[in-house]
Amino acid sequence: MITTSAAMMTNSSLTQHAQQLTDDMVQLAQKLALSEDGRQLRENLVSRVQGILNTEWPKEAKIESFGSFASGLATDNSELDLVILPALQDQGQDLSQPGRYQDLFVLKTLFLRYSMKDVEVVSGARVPVLKFTDHKTGIKVEINYGHSAGLYNTRMIECYVRLDDRVQSFLYILKAFVKARGINSPALGTLSSYCYTLMAISYFQTLLLPVLPCLQDPHLIPHNVGNPGPFGTIRMVNVAFTDPARIRPCIPKNSMSLGELFVGFLEYYGSKFEYKNACVSIRCGGVISRDMAPTAWSRQEFAVEDPFIVDFNAAGATQSMMNIVRHEFQAAVQALRDGRGLSAILTERPPYRV
Repeated sequence: MITTSAAMMTNSSLTQHAQQLTDDMVQLAQKLALSEDGRQLRENLVSRVQGILNTEWPKEAKIESFGSFASGLATDNSELDLVILPALQDQGQDLSQPGRYQDLFVLKTLFLRYSMKDVEVVSGARVPVLKFTDHKTGIKVEINYGHSAGLYNTRMIECYVRLDDRVQSFLYILKAFVKARGINSPALGTLSSYCYTLMAISYFQTLLLPVLPCLQDPHLIPHNVGNPGPFGTIRMVNVAFTDPARIRPCIPKNSMSLGELFVGFLEYYGSKFEYKNACVSIRCGGVISRDMAPTAWSRQEFAVEDPFIVDFNAAGATQSMMNIVRHEFQAAVQALRDGRGLSAILTERPPYRV
């Protein structure tokens, strides 16, 4: 259990600056949040992509959004993540078949015909995707075919966001911070936004007075039944989690301010988290021992368990890159404790590279 963060409420070096930091975080989060126009543009774009498939695609399929837009964490500059869900009669097929990968190239030709820009198939990713920029709105889009794991993760993250008003603002600021400081580029060896989100939820779960419960606690789920997918019949994954409406508020309630929570998070992962011995696991309520994680992770510097595909490490950063992440966190803690304010830790720098 984490006890250091709760104790920081009485730490005078933070308390005197915490209210201003909280106010600044709330104001910035409101500015970063997706505008109504941005929301409408994305909803219309999803409908247009569905219309293109309905008209041109020979297979029955449905488009679903996932990621930041669907979880309520998008900004006006966010990419739009989409998945093409095949018809029911096709969902049992092995998604690793080359045919599914080739479908992305067929889709590339199709979207080029509809004047989409910068259309390319990215095969090096864990899940191959088709990327393009919408010619009408300039919104960047990523589409995968049939890999619906992101839908489950997105739905659960959305539920965590709705459980406490502080969570959404916190995640907006965290993402702004890691992006500004160049530690949010998984292609370059740092951590993904999804990984940072799991780290934040874990931190909230493991505070002495938790901010968030564990929605995957089997005692809270009425029918804890493994659902087929997200990989069709080649794998069964339990994607059950409880409805937040069933969760009773934590008593006593955590009353830490946004500023206190943010500094606590940075300090926790910057200097207190036991990277060699612990694994982030929101599925298990925050943290588990490395002994409970896949043995292959023993050689990895940081372990962040995916809540559904439990043998996938959502971190994957090298030791040298994690040293950089920890350094950025530690420097931010010092700046905030010194009263230099939120703007001091949001100065932009080029992304770090492996």
